[in-house]
Amino acid sequence: MNNFNKTLFERNLLTNTQYEFLESIRTRKIVSLYYELRLLLYLGIMLFTGGVGYFAYQNIGDMGHMLSMIAIGIFIAIGFIFIQKHAQPYSNKKVRVTQIYFDYILVLVSLLIITLFTYIQVYYNLVEQLLNFTSFLTAALFLFMAYRYDNRALLSMAITVLAAAFGIAITPINWASGDWMVTSNLYNSSIVLGIVLLVSGQLLHHNNIKQHFRFTFLNFGLILFYIGCISAIFDSELEIIYALITVASSLTLSYYTWKNKEFLFFLYSNIAAYISFTYLLFTLLDKIHGDEIFFAYYIPISCIGYIVFLVNKKSHFSHDN
Repeated sequence: MNNFNKTLFERNLLTNTQYEFLESIRTRKIVSLYYELRLLLYLGIMLFTGGVGYFAYQNIGDMGHMLSMIAIGIFIAIGFIFIQKHAQPYSNKKVRVTQIYFDYILVLVSLLIITLFTYIQVYYNLVEQLLNFTSFLTAALFLFMAYRYDNRALLSMAITVLAAAFGIAITPINWASGDWMVTSNLYNSSIVLGIVLLVSGQLLHHNNIKQHFRFTFLNFGLILFYIGCISAIFDSELEIIYALITVASSLTLSYYTWKNKEFLFFLYSNIAAYISFTYLLFTLLDKIHGDEIFFAYYIPISCIGYIVFLVNKKSHFSHDN
């Protein structure tokens, strides 16, 4: 970056003012607070919605449940009017928002929708009957809004709600009524949903549909897939098979992410491969009564070796080389 700025300046492609400005950014004399301010605004929205719920709870005797639900519905309607007024036309590419508060109002309306659904279910004692339906409905609504208004925060919320809905729907856990039962199906749903997200993200990216959503799909997909695989290793009766599947898939994805210089996904795959390989190794040594000294030194030496490897290879993940 030093040589590049200086080279441009020496070739008279940058004015002195432009050069000094770029140097100030490089030396961090000028620091962007864009993401910090966005985080504070999102936090403010969450605190506001929490405050609304707390206010309604504290004053429920004065204003009534019905009035509270109507008030939340009115806020949602006003929010949608604002959203429709300032929304840009749909595009498969990234859409630039012209209204500075658009994304925050969008997230606020989404949180109020969750608040209203929850309020209705709790007040009318319909949690057990409507929980699955409202979860899938909320996931579908957020997914539509994420694509229509080009918002990755809503996409993350949609995937999170969808994962929770699948986890509740296909297991015998009835947490709403307090009946907890042991199940071995949850990790299977996590694996399947993770694969669906991974494939969906890749297909949409390949077809040039919201390519900037790919990271979110892959991030959630890999986390769900690997968590499901690792949980199955320690919880199922087919732990060896799941361990072998995890090793094979994580090594394949490690190669793919290394080739594409995707450090976070490479790290996910390496951690999953390490856990599953270590499980297989310790299982084998336990069966053949391996040396206990090896158990004591394996983990610290392997962890230190991996850290040294990452430090030495960090330049590989730089997109500048």
